Amino acid sequence: MYLLNIEYFLAIAEVGNITRAAEKLYISQPALSQYLKRLEENLGSELFDRSKSPMPLTYAGQRYLRHILQIQKMDREIRAELRDIGDEISGCLRLGIALWRGACLLPEIFPTFHKQYPRVSVELTEGASNVLERELLADRIDLAVMNLPQGLNYPQLTSDIILEEPIFLAFPTHHPSAVRILSQQKDIRGYPLAPVSLLEEIPLIYTCTGQNLTRQINHFLTRHNLMPEILMQTRNLTTAINLVSRGIACTLVPGEGVEVCTHPGRVTYFRLEDPELSWPLAFVYRKNNYMSRIAKSFICSTKEILGKRSFESRDADNISCQPYAY
Repeated sequence: MYLLNIEYFLAIAEVGNITRAAEKLYISQPALSQYLKRLEENLGSELFDRSKSPMPLTYAGQRYLRHILQIQKMDREIRAELRDIGDEISGCLRLGIALWRGACLLPEIFPTFHKQYPRVSVELTEGASNVLERELLADRIDLAVMNLPQGLNYPQLTSDIILEEPIFLAFPTHHPSAVRILSQQKDIRGYPLAPVSLLEEIPLIYTCTGQNLTRQINHFLTRHNLMPEILMQTRNLTTAINLVSRGIACTLVPGEGVEVCTHPGRVTYFRLEDPELSWPLAFVYRKNNYMSRIAKSFICSTKEILGKRSFESRDADNISCQPYAY
C-alpha cells in the first residue's frame, strides 16, 4: 500500500492542499482524502500537519518523501540501464534548456539526432539557468544545456563543456561608427574587430537582472569602466537583435544568436577587443547518476555538430564520437 499511487502523495506534498491536489490529479477530493488516511494508517505516522495551511510535511512525511524520491530515481535508472542492454536506443530524454537557447539550438541539432535515433522522444523543460539547476537537483530532468553560471552547485552537479562561446556586439551596420570601423578592415576569425568604447556611442539594449548573460555583461562593463546608456531591458534576445536592425541601439549577443539572427546588411556582429568576452556552453547533470545511452548519444551528437562552428570551439578539431562501451 505505501508504494501504491505515490504520485498522489507527491501531489499533496507539492501543493500542501488536498483539494488542489485532487484537482491536479483529476480525482475527487474524498477519494484523495481516503488514500491519504489509509497511507498514514499503513505507515503508522501522520505525514502532514493539518493544523496549518498549506499543510507542511511532518518529520515523518519528510523522511517518507525522501525515500519515495530515491525509489523513483532507482526505478528510472534501472529502466534506463535495461534499455541500454538492448540493441536499439529507445526511450525518453528529459532535456532542460533556456527558452531562447532552445529556439536557436534545437532546430540545428535535434533533426540530426532524431534521424539517427527515431525511437527516442524528448521531454523538454524550458527556463532560466536557476530553474534548470533546480530541476536537475530534483531529478526532474536528465541533462541541461546552459552557459555555466558562476554559482553552479558543483558539490551535486557536474558539467561537460561543449565549446567556449564568444559574446558579440550586435550593431547597426549603417551607423557612422560602424561604417568607420568596418573601413579599417580589422577582423578576428572572419568577424570585424571593434574597440570596447563602441558600446558608449549608441544606446544599449540590456538583458534582465538575474540572467546569466546580464551577470557576464555587468562584469565586462565594470572591468572596462564603461557606462553605456541603457535603452531598455528584455529577456528575449531576438527582440533585442530585431531592434538593433532598426538602427536605434546595440546589444551583446552569444555566438548562437550570430548564427541564427543574421539580418544581413542591417546588423553587423563585432568581436570586441577583449579576448575574455566569452563563456562556456555546457551540458550540466547530476553527479553519481546513471548516464543513459540516450543522454550520452545526445551529448556526442551535439558536440559533433557544434564543434564545426567557426568561432572558438573547444577541441573542435579533436572531437571523437566513438560508440560508447556498455
